[in-house]
Amino acid sequence: MRSVAWTSDNGRTCTFEGGGPYERPGPYYFRELTSDLSATAETSKAPRQDGVTTYHTALDARTINLVGSMLVYGSRTLSARAAYDTQRAWLAQAFAPNRWGTLTYYKEDEAVQVRCRPLATPTIGTPVGTFSTIDISFTADSPYWESAKEYILAMGVIQRFWHFPWAPYRFPMGAYTRFGMVDNPAEENIYPSIEVYTTGQEVCLANRTTGEQVTIEHSIAENQKLVVDLKDVSAFLYQRDGSGDYQMQEDVSHWMSLDSVPWALRPGRNQVAITNDQPEDTPVAYLRYRIPSLGV
Repeated sequence: MRSVAWTSDNGRTCTFEGGGPYERPGPYYFRELTSDLSATAETSKAPRQDGVTTYHTALDARTINLVGSMLVYGSRTLSARAAYDTQRAWLAQAFAPNRWGTLTYYKEDEAVQVRCRPLATPTIGTPVGTFSTIDISFTADSPYWESAKEYILAMGVIQRFWHFPWAPYRFPMGAYTRFGMVDNPAEENIYPSIEVYTTGQEVCLANRTTGEQVTIEHSIAENQKLVVDLKDVSAFLYQRDGSGDYQMQEDVSHWMSLDSVPWALRPGRNQVAITNDQPEDTPVAYLRYRIPSLGV
């Protein structure tokens, strides 16, 4: 059964569930989602030419429309009408037009998501008791939906520590690989992000299928990780705090060498690699990506 979830950057989450009031507790119910996409063409027309000559077409921003409904019940301490008014006000905050968020569409075959923002606060229909229709429009900078599932490829020296309650020490067991194969089933290039952990050597992140690579000309200290985003050609350094979480420290995009070429996962099979001058010091690296799609 299909449903839609909205997670705003201000922390509010709203789920429109499939089915009706007799199947789901609500209070929000999913009815329909449309996702329109157009393109802008660059054309020219010569004198006496029949038709036009198209030089290039570019995809426009995506427009999404969500239609749902809400049915609100009261309680012993709050009347149904007061609860309805509270939900209307909450929806306006959750779908504030000046805040971005992630819209996730759960379908029978897969779940997809897109970063977007509401064009306006929700249009709420005339209530029948405490039941109303809800209409919300979104716009997305990217024309692509992407898989809600994030795919992760691990490379480098991977150490796992097995620990038994009766044993005073942790015993390391690991796997070692500097290469990986990634299949891109889409018809578009995918620009992944790569997390690189502690290393005392400069490291090279390469797509051997295309012959392109990015070189990091700086060591990464203990309890640090470097996140390289190949889409916007940026690199950020993170430091692990006392609780074990990584906090962003600074933009270190200048660590990338001048001859670095940001690469993508081309449609089909790609061989990716992480290498450096000392193979035994190859750091742990995680390549992360999602599958793009034009339709839902």
